[in-house]
Amino acid sequence: MPSSMQRTGHEFYRKTRNNSIVKLVRERYIRDDIPCQSEACKSAPSCQEATPTSSALLTGAATHYVVPDISVAIRYLEILEQEELRNIIVPQTVMLSLQQHDKTRTYKRLRQVVGDPRRNSIVFYNEICSDTHVSRLPGESSLHREERALRKLAEWYHHHTGKRIIILSELFTSSSSRGVDVYSVEQYLKEMWPEHTTLQNLREVLKEAEIEEDLDTIRLFSSTDSKKGRPVAGYTEYRSSADLEAGIKSNRYISGIIRINASNRDQAFVTNNNSPLGDVMIVGNEDRNRAVQGDTVVVELLSEVNQATPSFGISYDGNDDEELGYQASVEPNSTKRRPMGRVVGIMQRNWRSYVATIQEDGIEQGGSMHLAIPLHPVIPKIRIRHQDVKSIGNQRIVVRIDSWPVSSQYPNGHFVRSLGPIHQLDTEISAILVEHGIPESQASRGFGEACMREMPIDTPETPWRPTDEELSTRRDLRNIDIFSIDPPNCQDIDDALSVNELGDGRIELGVHIADVSYFVKENCHTDLEARARGTTVYLADRRFDMLPSVLSERVCSLRHRVDRFAVSVIWTLDKNYKVVDTWFGRSVIRSACEMEYEQAQELFNGADTVKGLDKKTAQKLKKSVVKLVDILRVVRERRLGKGALELESSEVKFQIASEHNITDIIPKKELEVHEIVAEAMIMANASVAERIHQRFKDSALLRHHPPPTKERFKLLEQAAATRGYQIDYTSNKTLAHSLERIADQSSDDPALVSLLKTMATMAMNEAGYISSGNTSVDHYYHYGLALPYYTHFTSPIRRYADVIVHRQLMECVSETSVSPSPATPSLLHSNSKLVNLCLNLNLKTRESKLAQRDSAELFQSLYVLQQLKNGPIIMSGIISEIRSNGFFVYVPRLVLKGPVYLKEKSGELMVPLSIVSGNSSDDNAYMTNCSYDSDNQTYVAINTADLPRPIKFQLFDHVQVSLKLHMSHAHRHQVYMTLVGFEQRQAANVKLSTKTLTEEIISGEIQDKEVQATKEKSKSAKASKAFRQTAQNDSVYDILENFRQMNLIEDSEESQ
Repeated sequence: MPSSMQRTGHEFYRKTRNNSIVKLVRERYIRDDIPCQSEACKSAPSCQEATPTSSALLTGAATHYVVPDISVAIRYLEILEQEELRNIIVPQTVMLSLQQHDKTRTYKRLRQVVGDPRRNSIVFYNEICSDTHVSRLPGESSLHREERALRKLAEWYHHHTGKRIIILSELFTSSSSRGVDVYSVEQYLKEMWPEHTTLQNLREVLKEAEIEEDLDTIRLFSSTDSKKGRPVAGYTEYRSSADLEAGIKSNRYISGIIRINASNRDQAFVTNNNSPLGDVMIVGNEDRNRAVQGDTVVVELLSEVNQATPSFGISYDGNDDEELGYQASVEPNSTKRRPMGRVVGIMQRNWRSYVATIQEDGIEQGGSMHLAIPLHPVIPKIRIRHQDVKSIGNQRIVVRIDSWPVSSQYPNGHFVRSLGPIHQLDTEISAILVEHGIPESQASRGFGEACMREMPIDTPETPWRPTDEELSTRRDLRNIDIFSIDPPNCQDIDDALSVNELGDGRIELGVHIADVSYFVKENCHTDLEARARGTTVYLADRRFDMLPSVLSERVCSLRHRVDRFAVSVIWTLDKNYKVVDTWFGRSVIRSACEMEYEQAQELFNGADTVKGLDKKTAQKLKKSVVKLVDILRVVRERRLGKGALELESSEVKFQIASEHNITDIIPKKELEVHEIVAEAMIMANASVAERIHQRFKDSALLRHHPPPTKERFKLLEQAAATRGYQIDYTSNKTLAHSLERIADQSSDDPALVSLLKTMATMAMNEAGYISSGNTSVDHYYHYGLALPYYTHFTSPIRRYADVIVHRQLMECVSETSVSPSPATPSLLHSNSKLVNLCLNLNLKTRESKLAQRDSAELFQSLYVLQQLKNGPIIMSGIISEIRSNGFFVYVPRLVLKGPVYLKEKSGELMVPLSIVSGNSSDDNAYMTNCSYDSDNQTYVAINTADLPRPIKFQLFDHVQVSLKLHMSHAHRHQVYMTLVGFEQRQAANVKLSTKTLTEEIISGEIQDKEVQATKEKSKSAKASKAFRQTAQNDSVYDILENFRQMNLIEDSEESQ
């Protein structure tokens, strides 16, 4: 309790969005126990000792502390967000002003700055601190009162810590006092960061930016009417906050996140889970009313007669796939009409940094205002100011949106920085990182000096070795055979395995995980950096580590023939491989071998010698590998019997030669040993999850996988039905049996089985981290793995969630509460802190997966670009999805999914002659006088008078395609495909008797001159099309030969 508190009233006026003035009164209690939160505190005892719940965040080593005012917080917030700026004291005065003037977005962004522990920044509650409180004088303006409040705060901090205090302001005078300076942002950057080009340039563009939170709006009685332009393009002013809130409460409006249809950008969807209406469609720019992808919007429903049907064609701009795990609830190809609405307000903007390219025609025109085309097509063009457009004309640049006035067709934004020339590999990798929010600090692979000072010494001259003192506290496992099994050239080895027969029928099975938490203490600099990064990001040709390499590749990595610290889970199993006892604890191990998956598989298959392993090691470990497989096969079958799913994930490896030349794309080879190692990790994760929940009932970090929703499985159910299969997803067990039955019935078609399993994977809800105190026990269940408790424990080198789980497990083992320091409470016992951490880790994990996917697609497009120089690329594929203007084809050989267009943007058909002629060179010459029929779900039929029967393409048909590349200036190059024809194996589905075919040919329904005429028509009609080729002459015999190749066989009943 504070020694004294004084109550005071605070009155202020607030202008609402509809320009009405309201008077608000708030009570405040003035306290004398508000801590400074600085390591340089000169009080005795220090503020932190007097208030032990407070943590010292402002560093003692800093030369100065920065205090921004409201003008800087609004106009130059993006500079405050830069990682270089630290030790910022955000006054409560500024935070209250933002709240009072409805600057919610700015308020939240500023909270994120001080919420990042790496920034050493705080909010100081000067309005309720007895030493810094300032009362408003009679007749004093609010602006002058705020200036006095910030000066008093700065003077108090200077006397309290001895530090120089710099007030940043664009409003106040530049007068200074001893130890306190008032600088503009320009003055501050010139003195403190004179060589930092990015900060200097950013200040220039922000100075000229037309920001949404204009400084004039914080002036209480200012009028903004003169600044409003006339609405354009049908846009309307947003409703007032009071009207929006009242409309939502009365169900007159609904609110939700807006998602733009990538296939048809004229359509958008807003979903409100609390509304029985489901998705509301927003059609056209006028009704979207300046909302941007991801904004939380308020929608007014149109009349019931205004309903629309979603369009689900293939996008002609690429980026057609829904983002991983975040699909709209509208089923693809749905014919259900949906209610329509218009956006009448924005609850929260989702503006972020966007990668963009200057519009080509604007480069030569010059001038200072330019349109930047974002990399993702669902984001509108952004108007930016730049004086030297030619210097960035052919560059990928980063831009941000500042405002979108009702009078502007496009949003206003500003240039942040250039990433490099378009279509260069390093540039495109940087673009992927920006688009998925991977911070620059991680992208540059760098760690700060503070982190590096915490690293253990490990050099060739002085390699790291465990101390005797630490060894005495650990279980010594160096005398048993322990080995790791990983991909080739793995450097960050998280896990190792062991099997030890005890001689009485019992067996010890061990999983040993790198003891990262020993080296990375909670709330140290390295821990804070790892927490912010969340995960190691793996791309096709590089990775961006969560931890410094001295830990991830050396001291923590479980390398062979050296002592390493581990956290071990050791099960004692009976003769039936059932667990009778489990031991958790810290250990020291010495791995006997770093095995690759292929080597372990060869040992299990019976090989006595394996390439890459010396004979003695191979013979020594062969028995252990065989026993390991024997045990974990049984464990896996038991789990599968409870309903665990065997789903599919597409992984590829790119063979890269010098100068980024991609020589091959190799799909991941599935080996049984992959499943065995994965099962060992699943077993360890499940055991640890149950153990930590016993102690941390309200704050165990668990991994939850919710069951799928019915809507997400409709497409899979319909797809399977086209081949006569039934999918029962009543439970995970029935779904597992359905997929197993399909695999048995289609053993001759592994591509179909793989595709169906992949579709089942994509239909699943996304797994995520949860805090056990935030949900009931029955919601801990992991649907995919069929386990009541699950967490992530086995990869602490690359996942921060595992580091937290290690700390919780160690506290369980020691039975003592571990806190980093009295002044810094541990988050292990805080449900609220763990919930926020889980939200951040889920976001980081998801963005990492999306970045990995985009990276793979980038390298696939580079491969196609390079291989096309050697001639056409003809591949076998399987139709994976039918759309209104074509279909998608999955090519297993390259693990590549791409579109086959059968319609132009204009709606004109583009059916290639190759499906009739059988010549791949005809894939860019098109049939005329044909029609297109499709149910948009299961089949596409091509009808023409030149052929006796429609040509029908069905879901899961095997086809041959030619890979092409759509070249783009503003977007990434996109792989697409043209149809060559059916793959020979698939034609058994088409039934046409030889007798009928012969009669039709004889009767003149197919004649050589008609085929030639068709091709001539195609030439003249399509000659102006880009990338089109002239077809070669084919005779009627060529057509007959093509039908033979398509294997149009007689029906068995007709042949009798």
